[in-house]
Amino acid sequence: MSEPFTQPEISAALGQTREEVGAFFAGLSAEQFAQGNAETWSPAHHLHHLTISNAPVGMALGLPRDRLPARNTAQPSRSYPEMQALYREALATGVKASGRFLPDPQGNQAELVTGYQQTLDTLQAQLHGWHDTDLDAHTLAHPVLGPLSVREMLLFTLYHNAHHLAGVQNRTQMENA
Repeated sequence: MSEPFTQPEISAALGQTREEVGAFFAGLSAEQFAQGNAETWSPAHHLHHLTISNAPVGMALGLPRDRLPARNTAQPSRSYPEMQALYREALATGVKASGRFLPDPQGNQAELVTGYQQTLDTLQAQLHGWHDTDLDAHTLAHPVLGPLSVREMLLFTLYHNAHHLAGVQNRTQMENA
C-alpha cells in the first residue's frame, strides 16, 4: 500500500483494503477460516475484530462536526508511517484488544466477510463529505493511542487492517508450508 494522506487517497485506500482483505478471507477454506480460538485467534476472529474496530470510526464520521472535539491544527496530523510506528510501539508494550474489541465471530464465512466489507463501505461513504481541513480539525479517541485527528484515525484504521491481514497471511503460509 502506498502512503495515503489526502482525503481522496484515504478513500481510495479504504476501497483497496476492502477488496484485498475481503478477497483473502473469502478465499480461505472453511476449515482454515475457523481454525483457532479465543486465545489463538482464527482468521474469523481477526476479521470480526476488524469489523468491530472499523464500525465505530464509520459511525463517528457520520456525526455532525460540532459533536466531535476540536483539535489544535497548529500541530500537523501524523503520516501513515508515523501511525504505523505509533501502533507498533503500543503493541511492543504488550497491548492487546480488550472489551468491546474482543471478537466473537457469529455467522458463516460469507456473512463475516460481507459484514467486514460493509464497515469499509460505510467509512468510504461517510468520508465523502469530509474535506482535508476537517480531517485535521477534529479528534476521535482511540482506546490505546489516545486522541487522534480524524486523519490519523483513518490512517491507523488502514494500517490496522493491513497489520491483521499480514498476520493471518503469514500464519496461513506457515501452516501450509
